[in-house]
Amino acid sequence: MLHQLLVPLVVGFAAGAALRPVVAALIVPVGHPTCPAGPVHPRSLYGLLLTTGRDHSGHWGVPCLLEVTTAAAFAAVAAGGASGWYAVAQYWIAFLGAGLLLIDSAVQRLPNVLTLHAGAGTLVLLTAAAAAGEPGSLSRAVAVAAAAGALFTAAALGGMGLGDAKLAVSLGALLGWHSWQAALVALVTSYFLGAVVAIGLLVTGRQHRKSHLAFGPFLIVGTLATLVTST
Repeated sequence: MLHQLLVPLVVGFAAGAALRPVVAALIVPVGHPTCPAGPVHPRSLYGLLLTTGRDHSGHWGVPCLLEVTTAAAFAAVAAGGASGWYAVAQYWIAFLGAGLLLIDSAVQRLPNVLTLHAGAGTLVLLTAAAAAGEPGSLSRAVAVAAAAGALFTAAALGGMGLGDAKLAVSLGALLGWHSWQAALVALVTSYFLGAVVAIGLLVTGRQHRKSHLAFGPFLIVGTLATLVTST
């Protein structure tokens, strides 16, 4: 099994390296309203995203954090066993999702340039899958994407970001191609993961009740986990 994941790991690592300049450009600078106030500690996630070695204070960060995350996402897709254009669509989400996951975790922001490309690319690839006669449903994918977008747009009125709604469209389409059940399982999984992390942060005192927790990472992880176990 390990040797079967070697190529996806290597390709994912290279894809993460290619994505690094984009992520570097999309992480807003300190002082931007969506960025944490004050200087960013070099060992925070914000600092580690762009760190490949020893920082100016002599601390070692997490080398190649983006590359490792992308490699892990590619390996997860490969482990799911999908094939054809549907597999390409999953790799597309794994690729952009790795960047979105880390950006949202670091500065609580899901840039349009990534979420919109994720949605457009997923639609094109699923259309190709439908044209090739692959098992799945394009109409169901569109229906789930619309439902997910509407659900998270409504949630944005309660404080959740609109970036989550844009991200949910591409994730919903990918899950909807498989089944409505997959979409529901991914949604429940995402909220469960978010709740567990939130409780953990509260218990350890790293956040308080009014703290905002980025939800994009849980949507991405919940989607990939569901696809891996459902394909």
